[in-house]
Amino acid sequence: MRIIWFGEEDQLRIMCMKKGSNLLEVFSNLNEMLSTVESIEGIEFAKDEQYGYVTSCPSNLGTGMRASVHVKIPNLTADGTDAKAKEVC
Repeated sequence: MRIIWFGEEDQLRIMCMKKGSNLLEVFSNLNEMLSTVESIEGIEFAKDEQYGYVTSCPSNLGTGMRASVHVKIPNLTADGTDAKAKEVC
């Protein structure tokens, strides 16, 4: 799944989601999407030489890149408690 949001919490949010473990493919998709956006005439991004890309969300200051991975752990709380989850963490 590929998504591009303009004018949300950040100036721009590009998201790519894919099931599986091929992170290089996901990163390549993101890079392709970013190249497409950067090629649009008239689009410029606020960037500070010291702090990087300026954003309204302080956790994204700098590169503005954030990655996350979702891991499915079947039956971790099947007994109705978080005891097994606490053992893992």
